[in-house]
Amino acid sequence: MEPVQETDTFVEAMTRAEDRLTQKEKRISAYFLARPEAIFIETNSDIARKLNISPMTLTRFYRKLGFNDSADARSKAIQNAYGPTSDRIDQRFETSFSSDKSEFFQASLELSHASIDAAFSLRESELWGEVVERVSQSDAVHVTGFQTMYYLADGFSRRLAYLRDRVHLVDGIDGVYAGLLPAPGEKVLLIMMDVFRYGAHGPILARLARERGMDVVIFADEFCDWANGITPFVLRYPAETQFILSMPQGISTDLNLLLQDVSGKLGERAKERVRKLSEAQDHFGLFLD
Repeated sequence: MEPVQETDTFVEAMTRAEDRLTQKEKRISAYFLARPEAIFIETNSDIARKLNISPMTLTRFYRKLGFNDSADARSKAIQNAYGPTSDRIDQRFETSFSSDKSEFFQASLELSHASIDAAFSLRESELWGEVVERVSQSDAVHVTGFQTMYYLADGFSRRLAYLRDRVHLVDGIDGVYAGLLPAPGEKVLLIMMDVFRYGAHGPILARLARERGMDVVIFADEFCDWANGITPFVLRYPAETQFILSMPQGISTDLNLLLQDVSGKLGERAKERVRKLSEAQDHFGLFLD
């Protein structure tokens, strides 16, 4: 094993070892070159399954690069990317404060277009129609978001409640998500939204909901691999990591489109509900005009 250089990035370590890699190890190297973020967010078993190799092959790959194991490789990659001190600032923040403004503007514009395009493309898919059907026809809809995505869950659930009844925001404050207990024969939908770094409760909650017979719809960024195998209803969008404290445009756009399409699906039911709620708002004088 050739020791990894202190200044090496993970990519540089792979490049230096290229001539000594086996065919399977070259497959691993190609994967990391295509998805360098995978070293941060994917487990050994996830990567091994995707590449149809054994976890031990992956471990040998890390050792050939000069790392002790996957944890050592991940730790050094994080240190290299974000800096060595415990109070390091995320690279996104550094880029936002120091990057060339005209260059950042152009890159941001392209990313915004990609996010919105992805949202409208998903709307044309068969998957989207199945999601609209479930949001419209389920007996109850629960909505949750983790960390910075909680605001999206809150806003979406409030708006959806204008169109149909039995919409609930799930906050997990009780620690056990006690509200997710459907009655026998009841059709209940759980809508989840999260982006990297993903909330630890996400996979646990999604699996629990499925075990209880609930459908689960997940809005996430393109790096979200934990949802695989839990539910077929996963909507992924370009990761908007260039923006400081991103408020994801792709997910926001499709949540707006979902409200639009659910309204159309419900037709007169939604129209009548909105009318009654508007009358209640007028009764209590909630608006100036």
